[in-house]
Amino acid sequence: MRKAIGADKINLVGVSYGTRMAQQYALRHPQHVRTITLDSPVPNPLGLGNIFAGNLDGALLAQFTLCKESPACKARMGDPRVELQAVLARLRANPVPVTYRDGNTGKELTETITADHVAGLVRMYAYMPAAGALLPQLIHEASQGRYANLMALAKMLQGDMQDAMAMGMQMAVICSEDADSLVTRAEDADTVLGNRMVEGMAAMCDAWPKGVKPSDFNTSLKGDLPVLILTGEFDPVTPPSYGEVIAKGLPKSRWLDLKGQGHNVIGAGCMPKLFAQFIEKADAKALDAKCLDKLAYVPPFTSYNGWEP
Repeated sequence: MRKAIGADKINLVGVSYGTRMAQQYALRHPQHVRTITLDSPVPNPLGLGNIFAGNLDGALLAQFTLCKESPACKARMGDPRVELQAVLARLRANPVPVTYRDGNTGKELTETITADHVAGLVRMYAYMPAAGALLPQLIHEASQGRYANLMALAKMLQGDMQDAMAMGMQMAVICSEDADSLVTRAEDADTVLGNRMVEGMAAMCDAWPKGVKPSDFNTSLKGDLPVLILTGEFDPVTPPSYGEVIAKGLPKSRWLDLKGQGHNVIGAGCMPKLFAQFIEKADAKALDAKCLDKLAYVPPFTSYNGWEP
């Protein structure tokens, strides 16, 4: 594509898995790279097979701390993580039929809610702290045996994801690049996701067509290229520590960790302005990032009317 547009050097911008692709290109063709922007990055040496459970629990711990530190939220919701664990244990032992209102049609439906419904909703809402602010309320209702709102949102999200995700393509990539890291871990057994996700993907990879991973695929990106690295404080899949790891091998890099943000942060606050300045000048260290201090936490909901004033 670079050759087709007649460019000698290009600006690479990757988000999430795209950060791996950007690093792979830069490893092989550094002479054709002008700048690299890595938003919610994955370090090249990291196998992605079993990172999800531990990273999600770490992000939830940080996000739920906002509720524990809010007197109103703590008084009304208790400890969201403790209540979530109890809800998951109850539903794993005994899934419950629940009547809920379909978010798309408005019709009342009755289906059985499982621990997987809850874990899936919690995982995806954790990507977006603005949506995650509703989790303490939903979890507290579920802990009292009221599952309708949680089920309605879980089913709506499930439908949206089915339309948006190319699962065949995802498995082709995972099974080619990360199959060897799809291993269960004892320390993940009591997490929200547990080992079920890893076990499921490993089973699929046993049969899925695979490509051949280059021998240098997991080499760390190093060198003097200008690199802007962006992470979100509450990211449930690529935590801030990943950005710090990548930055250590890149002397012309700048790592910015955005307060209160989740996954994919390039559009948060003044970040678009900083990104444009980086593309213009190709100097990450010269950016004046004080404007990011204005980013604020989204308080946890204490009712469906929102948070406390």
